[in-house]
Amino acid sequence: MNRRDELLHAALRLFAEKGFDGVSVADLVGEVGMSKAAFGYHLESKDDLLIELVDPLLSRLERVVAAYPRYPGFPNQLELMLADYLDALLEHRDIVVWVDGDKAVSSHPLVGKRLRATNQAMRHAIRGNRRSSVGRVLAASALGMIWRPIRNLTDVDVEKQKAALLDAVMSVAGRAREAG
Repeated sequence: MNRRDELLHAALRLFAEKGFDGVSVADLVGEVGMSKAAFGYHLESKDDLLIELVDPLLSRLERVVAAYPRYPGFPNQLELMLADYLDALLEHRDIVVWVDGDKAVSSHPLVGKRLRATNQAMRHAIRGNRRSSVGRVLAASALGMIWRPIRNLTDVDVEKQKAALLDAVMSVAGRAREAG
């Protein structure tokens, strides 16, 4: 593993433990045994480190959203979209767990904007063209039903129960699409 990778791995571990705002560049360089000058060689700032860590997840989620129509057909297209979305979260589970629990990340100007955009697109896909407040609440609930197990259960549990999870989400999505 090269020094940059060591820095990225240490940063993810420390950010997950202490939160993005709870970790300084001094903490990071101390953890991997490098100087601040060496940190500057690899990255310009802690924000750049954040973006580099989160970008693979956000890019993958954006590709899922882009691969489907704004209102995918129900139930087949939507279920495929939700399965792809779940797979993206599982691929980047460590990042998802950290991002979902760290408000400093979700409120970061660049990261938060991208995350909100993909989540909004997914809520729109789930509820279809329904605009009722019930539909919006149910769509947000369905999306949360995908994120929460990633954070609270093991990969094995989620993988083994993927079909049951998608069935539950589709049930709520169906109600969101029926809402006036």
